[in-house]
Amino acid sequence: MEQQNSKKLGLINSIVLLVVTIAALFLALKAGSTVGLAGVVLLGIGTLIGFFSFIQSHLIDRERVEALEMQELDRSRGNESLFAGAAEDAYPARNARRQFEKWVVPAFSVLVLLGQALGLWWIYGELSEWTTPAQDGAVLSIMFFGLFMVVLFMMGKYSAGLARMDGQELLRPGANYMLLGSVVSAAVVLAQAASYFGYPAWDRNITWAVLIVLLVSALENLVTLVLEIYRPRIDDKKARLLYESRLIGLLGQPGGLISTAAQALDYQFGFKVSETWFYKYLEQKLALIIAIQVVVLFLSSSFVVIQPNEEAFRERFGKRNAHLGPGFSFKLPWPIDKVYRYKTTEIQNFVLGVLDQNEETKPNSGAPEDVQVLLWTTQHNHGSSNNPEQNYNMIVASSDVLLDTAASDSVPVNLLTVSIPVQYRVNDLTNWVYKTDNAGAMLQKLSMREVTRYLIGVDIHELMGPGRTKAQEELKKAIQQQANASELGAEIVFVGLQDIHPPVGQNEQSKATGGVAESYEKVNVAQLHSETNRLGALQYKAGKVPQARGLAAEFLAGAHSESTNKVALARAEAGRFGHQISAFNAAPSVYTTRSKLETFVETTRGARKYILSNPDNRDIINLELQDKLRSDLLDVTVDPEN
Repeated sequence: MEQQNSKKLGLINSIVLLVVTIAALFLALKAGSTVGLAGVVLLGIGTLIGFFSFIQSHLIDRERVEALEMQELDRSRGNESLFAGAAEDAYPARNARRQFEKWVVPAFSVLVLLGQALGLWWIYGELSEWTTPAQDGAVLSIMFFGLFMVVLFMMGKYSAGLARMDGQELLRPGANYMLLGSVVSAAVVLAQAASYFGYPAWDRNITWAVLIVLLVSALENLVTLVLEIYRPRIDDKKARLLYESRLIGLLGQPGGLISTAAQALDYQFGFKVSETWFYKYLEQKLALIIAIQVVVLFLSSSFVVIQPNEEAFRERFGKRNAHLGPGFSFKLPWPIDKVYRYKTTEIQNFVLGVLDQNEETKPNSGAPEDVQVLLWTTQHNHGSSNNPEQNYNMIVASSDVLLDTAASDSVPVNLLTVSIPVQYRVNDLTNWVYKTDNAGAMLQKLSMREVTRYLIGVDIHELMGPGRTKAQEELKKAIQQQANASELGAEIVFVGLQDIHPPVGQNEQSKATGGVAESYEKVNVAQLHSETNRLGALQYKAGKVPQARGLAAEFLAGAHSESTNKVALARAEAGRFGHQISAFNAAPSVYTTRSKLETFVETTRGARKYILSNPDNRDIINLELQDKLRSDLLDVTVDPEN
């Protein structure tokens, strides 16, 4: 009678778990509760285990009835039993139970493991696409999950107590899942209440906890199956149920953890450690010890120090609570309050293209042996030889004319391997953290998009030549505009074009010849030589033409000046001759005498003159032709014009 009652209780527990699972699924979908869906997975597995335990208990009950019938038959026939020494075929119920435990139970354990794996995949997918739970179904979910919590706890507690009796062990797996379902229902109520009052992140955090429990339970089931393969088989010895989880039992009945620990200590030390005064004292003061640990944990996690180069946000129940600056701050213990630090004063960077790791790790002292010479024709980017897919080959426009006339409407392009460092600083921490999810990755994507857009419209020769500085400034401006439009809260400090060249060959043939970079370098050198010659010719032309023009202008100016002087002199002579004619006509004798005297004065200017008297006077004249040492009164010259 007692066995029949326990079997009925197991069936009732399974039906209750099935009803609660279906109702919980409907409520979780309506309220958008991810933790509710995680609870549905656990309750569903518990439902399967409950029905399977009922089937196994039914087989054991048939075996028990069969054994009683055989004993009664033996007593009725005396010492000579009809089935004495009979084969195993005479006990069909026992054979069915043994075959069930040998084949069906392991197969069912594998099925449970598969269900746990599918549940993990489903809940993880829901967490990856997690959204805020709906508000319209929160109140209904709180009411019904609260009811589920009470019902599952009462029935699970009763079944767990009954399972401690001999022969009632099959009630324990279902009872453990009912108690765990009660705990999960309480977690759903807590998450829904927090979401209703403005803390939706609790739903996601509690779901992660349930997901971890499900994961550990699956690992436990897997290890149990592996150990079952190597377990020695002993006849008539009860084996542990494969589909029963000790983790689920400990979580559903935490008190069992203490007893399990006591049994383990007794076994390890060889005597009753659980009966010593120290263990009894520890067991009595366990609550006090836990309270002290909680207080210590509270104090150790309630104070935070923000460094001078940092800013931080304090979140309470997953919602931003305060903006913390450098210094000492207080917070409630985890998981109520969480503090997230960010280094806002430091310049951060990322590289678009290939990052040369050797440049970061190898020190450069400035000595000749430490200076790295990077050539276009050789691989110098980290990992490029083994993983060339890391190289970013960007499409760049070209001003070169296509030789193919059929493609005259096409725009000539080239491929360039680029390495563009971008340095930035966070100037608006609120936007950086809360405006965009993963602002750093967003900034990189925006920067890559702007670089691609810019390079497709710039000439390769201009980019690799004098236009590199202009390109850096334009890229910096474009990335900053996109960052501002997206409200990332980042300031672009620097954008560089430190490594930009044609792609280096990856196969053996191209490596031997240097690939595209070698070919481009040869063409570029030839173009440079041609440009040098052209500039030299222009320089020679620019020097000779102005020189010839200067000489011609000088000659023309000299001729013009001489012509002007001669004309002026001729005009002056003509005017003077006209005046002389007028003077001669007025007084011919006077003009003639004056002309003679002027001519004499002009022609003898500076010459020594001697005045001789009339020779008819027969006077003796002494000519002293020596230079006088001192002038006297007679030697004073008078300017005739004065």
